[in-house]
Amino acid sequence: MTAVVEIAGVTVRRGTSLLLDNVDLVVAEGERWVIIGPNGAGKTTLLKVLSTQMHPTAGIVEILGATLGAVDVFELRPRIGLASSALAEQVPYEEKVSDLVISASYWGGGASGTRTRTSVVRPTSCRCCRSTTWPTVRSGRSARANANGYRSPARS
Repeated sequence: MTAVVEIAGVTVRRGTSLLLDNVDLVVAEGERWVIIGPNGAGKTTLLKVLSTQMHPTAGIVEILGATLGAVDVFELRPRIGLASSALAEQVPYEEKVSDLVISASYWGGGASGTRTRTSVVRPTSCRCCRSTTWPTVRSGRSARANANGYRSPARS
């Protein structure tokens, strides 16, 4: 199988803090992985590297056949899917939930200042999310919007 992610010797340092130390990982096409560990173990840092939101201090990162540092990450990011509660901090305060869901296929932190394509998703049971802004959505409602409120159209 083709590797969709391949990292070798990845280290991330910020100041005197060592966030990741010599990490190797290969994820093949069709595999599903769960990253678990205690607070401070480097889970979020690893996901930031894998989603091209952070560059490592050392090591090689290949994502979808492109090497981080030799590719325009803004062209690569739309091909990467990521769901994380840590992303909520990056969403603009005035963002509508429906725009946020639509803009996820173009990840750039929300529709504000980014292009959107309304045909990416179609609203179903979460009508309240069309005009509701992100900060007013409680965690239960946001989970419902994520899980039930929007469904991607079938792809051929």
